[in-house]
This record gives sequence, C-alpha cells and structure tokens, in this order.
Amino acid sequence: MSEADTSLDAVSFLRGIASELAEIHSGSDYSQWRGEAKHRVAHHLSRAEPFVDFATAWVFMGDGAGALVGGNLGDWAIDRLVEKMTPEDVIALFHEEVARNAAVYEDVSPVLGIEITEACDLGGGVRLAPASTDIFSGFDYPWRYAWPDLPTGTGFLVQPYTVTPAFERLSPGATGSQGTSATQPQSPARDAVRRRFRLACLIGSLGAVELPMSVILADRRASLAVGGTLSARPFASHPVVAFPADIEAISLAFGQLSAFAEGDSLTRAIDRLGRSRLAVHPVDRALDLGMAAEIVLMHDNGTSNTEITYKIGSRAAWLLGKDEGDRATIFDEMKHLYKARSDAVHSGVLPSKSKVDLDVADQLVVRVVQAILERGKFPDWASLTLGGQG
Repeated sequence: MSEADTSLDAVSFLRGIASELAEIHSGSDYSQWRGEAKHRVAHHLSRAEPFVDFATAWVFMGDGAGALVGGNLGDWAIDRLVEKMTPEDVIALFHEEVARNAAVYEDVSPVLGIEITEACDLGGGVRLAPASTDIFSGFDYPWRYAWPDLPTGTGFLVQPYTVTPAFERLSPGATGSQGTSATQPQSPARDAVRRRFRLACLIGSLGAVELPMSVILADRRASLAVGGTLSARPFASHPVVAFPADIEAISLAFGQLSAFAEGDSLTRAIDRLGRSRLAVHPVDRALDLGMAAEIVLMHDNGTSNTEITYKIGSRAAWLLGKDEGDRATIFDEMKHLYKARSDAVHSGVLPSKSKVDLDVADQLVVRVVQAILERGKFPDWASLTLGGQG
C-alpha cells in the first residue's frame, strides 16, 4: 500500500478541520475553536498514518538535551492549515521531515543596550534580527517567547545550529532515547560568538551591552521538535535602555575580532570598557577605563608604575595622532585618565581638581582598540613610538 493510500484517513480528517477553519471570521471565535480543536486533531492524527508511529517520540534538542514528545500534532497541523497548506501538502511535509531526520534550531539572544533597527548578516549563519513592532506577528522573535521586560528597540542575535538525528521512534513502554545525536555548532562555540559579538557592540556604540540570556527556538514548521529552553545569568547587571548603535561598525569589529591573533589582552580590555559603562560611580568608571587602557597599551610590558603613565600616553599618541598637536592632545587625555585611575586605586575618590573627562576617555579607549583591530595585531610599540610604522 502506498503512502498516499495509508494517509487517506488523515487527509479526509484535515479537510474537515480546514472547512471548520474557513467558517471562522473573528479572532475571539478562532481562539475558542482552537483551544478545543487542537486536542481533537492531536487525538485523531496520533492514531492515523503516517503519524501513528511518531505519536510519541524522543526529540534531540542539541548539546545532549532531549525530551519525550507527544500530543503536539494538533497545534502543528492547525498552524499549517492556517498557512493555507492543503491537507495533502501537510502530509507531504511530515513525510519530508521524517525522511530528513535533521532539525535546525535557533539560539536566540536579546541584545540589551543597543537598538537594532535592521537585519544584518554577520556571516556563518549568524545574524541580527531587528526589534519588531507588529504585535500581530506571532513569528517575530519578540512574540515567540515570553521574554522578561526588554528595553524598547532591543533586537536579537540569532545563531542557527543543526541536530542530527533530530528524533527517534520509541518502542512501546520506552521513556527515553537509546541513541545519540550530534550538534553543530555546539554550545561552547555559540557562547564564544555571543562574547565576541558583545565586544564588537561595545566598539560600535556608546553604551553598555550585555546578552544575559538565550532561548532555544525550534523550527515552527517542524512537528518533531522542542524549543523554549532558557539559559540565563539572572544576577548579572545589564543595561535598561537601548542606545543607537553603528551596525556597520559592529559588523566590522565582529569580523576583525575573529581574525585577531592576540585576542586575550584585547578582549579583556574591551570587557573592562563595557564594565565601565555599567558603573554607577565615577570612581568605578575611572578604575575600569584605566584598566582597559593599561591592558591594551601595556600588554607586552611589566614596566613599573612610574613609567606607565608616560608609556600609555605616548603609545596612544603615536597610534592615533595625525600630527604633533593631535598627539599632544591624546597624550594629555590618556595621562589624565591614568592619573584618575591611580587616584581611584589609592584613595577611593577622584580629586575635585581631576582633569579627566570620562566620556572623552571612553571614546579614546575605543579609538585605540579600533586602530589595533584594523592592524590585525598589536603594534611594535618600540618602532611606533620612535616615529616608525610599528
């Protein structure tokens, strides 16, 4: 008997459900109908070909996670009919899913602290999804999960990953999987992308940026998939306002950070820059900015404190300055920052006569990081500060 013959009962039943759906003309009626119909549809399909063998299955969610799944055929089938798929196409879609037995999930992270107003492809399947204002679209990321309150304008970092196999048929009475599944890319690699993206955002914006949570979302057109798993750092400080950001600069920095060979010092410096933007007190801000500057400009040198001020100032001046006057200004600004950092360390306060402008210092550190990223490596400081190309 062919697949078409064994699926006739399911096709006939779905035609009836489609007819019921066609008679509904209001949102409230649809909501009431669906609440009852999804159970009726799930009950019938779970006993009909080709669904009966998968009415209960083990679903691999990736990274070693899995779940026993049954009873979601009702919601799935109704969603396909709402999309105007014919019953025959619904059955064909299920056959394709079973034959493929591979799933694509999305690891979705709200990006707190910046406004994301347009989609952006970051390469390797990683992308930015903008904030959505269409509350009637259940497929946009703000409405696909019950997120905590997010700042207005918050968009999402989206990382797809594949799981193979995606599911396993269970024998009668079985409660778990007997097999294994492969995830690509795995969770540690996705975590690394999140960290690198945060650093890139700090270069392309003026505010703090954090990605304190991520949620796994399943393909909404897959019947044998489970999403909604939340990973979070609930006690981490995070921004409460989304600021405008330069998405092109973020995309550029994201790629440059991936190619940068000497990443530890630079990433630590950018992280301190981000922490400084979450600081409530100017002393804490000066401490973190001072550390960011020292890490990025003194990573190769164990010089004593008496020489650090001069070396930090001169290295920044020669790295960024276009002429003698420009270099002198940069030298002074960096000197003021390091003096403020020293005052904060040794006395816990910034003197009233402190000449540091922490906003200027913030952007000076950003410019240093950008200049180093553009080079693709740290300069030869000795050559650079003698007027060479470094």
